[in-house]
Amino acid sequence: MEYIVLIVIAVIFILVLSKKPFTAKKPWQHYFDGQQFSTTDFYALVEAGVKQRMMPIVSIGQETFHETHVLSDLRAYLKISHNEFIFYVCAAPFGTGTFVSWWLCVEDEGWVNKIWLVSKLMGKDRNNKTFYQMDTEAMYKGMVHSIVQEAIDKTTNTHGVRGLSELERQYIS
Repeated sequence: MEYIVLIVIAVIFILVLSKKPFTAKKPWQHYFDGQQFSTTDFYALVEAGVKQRMMPIVSIGQETFHETHVLSDLRAYLKISHNEFIFYVCAAPFGTGTFVSWWLCVEDEGWVNKIWLVSKLMGKDRNNKTFYQMDTEAMYKGMVHSIVQEAIDKTTNTHGVRGLSELERQYIS
């Protein structure tokens, strides 16, 4: 019995530590009061939008996160990765409605960013980006944001719900 408990603890510990750490930047979100729609359908619309735009060096998948602690419920996010940048898109029921959000995150490179010369030589110096790196980040962020907006438009039109106003669409970085 003791061995089983130790094995379960070890597995939980490994699962928690196996996710690569990241830094979350400012998110965007909107709540649709009184409207319930399918997370799976919404993620399919976003994924189709990414594929349609043929974004270079992009991978798409789902990743789950615990709501609060290791034993809490899991929440599925659509993960859209490009180099060190990751968007986590979420569409989930909340109360009487559904919320949609996205988080732009940057993968922590670990020891690479801690050694100035190594990060500089590898082009990973986040404090001294090239114009190309800054443009790429801005275009990636803009494209994913517009793809999420398109998915929201398609979803609200399908359900006969008022779409987002221009103010609600804005991402303030």
